[in-house]
Amino acid sequence: MKGRIFITDKLSRLAMRMKKGDSRAADTLHRELVEKVYGFCVNRLHRRDYAEDLTQEIFLKLVTKIDLFDPSRGNFAVWFWQLARNTVTDHFRHKREYAFSDVGEMAQVEAIATHNPERQYEDALETKHLNEFMKTLDEYEQELFRLRYVAELSYGEISAILEKSEGALRVAVNRLKKKIQKQFA
Repeated sequence: MKGRIFITDKLSRLAMRMKKGDSRAADTLHRELVEKVYGFCVNRLHRRDYAEDLTQEIFLKLVTKIDLFDPSRGNFAVWFWQLARNTVTDHFRHKREYAFSDVGEMAQVEAIATHNPERQYEDALETKHLNEFMKTLDEYEQELFRLRYVAELSYGEISAILEKSEGALRVAVNRLKKKIQKQFA
């Protein structure tokens, strides 16, 4: 039994099956993560078209890099979200085509999709309000917001990704939560 690794979390088990060529496991991983990844990308890019492209790029990287996942070094969620963050960071390094505040287009696309004028207006206001709020946060707070509330990662997973103690993260997220409550109360 020496050297044997016991994998307890669902995503890591799926990743190991995917690594062995199991396409059903790959499909399940995609279904489990795609909405969170897309939300993470929309939150960073503020453009649906860019977010769709980047989401696809992240999953293509997953397929090509799955052999690099090593469960003895940590769980899959931490490895995957680090891959996603790095992909988004690379995108910003190579393509500075738009501003962080590019809210208008996203609100218009959302509004067209709903076909409900009242809801369209409310959605546009909510999107604008959230994006204006995000601009008031520093880069670290924005990253915490994305990882905790958009990607819905645990403190342990965020700790591994950001290389910060869980205690420090809990304090920072609690401060962020108070800012959110103050802004949206």
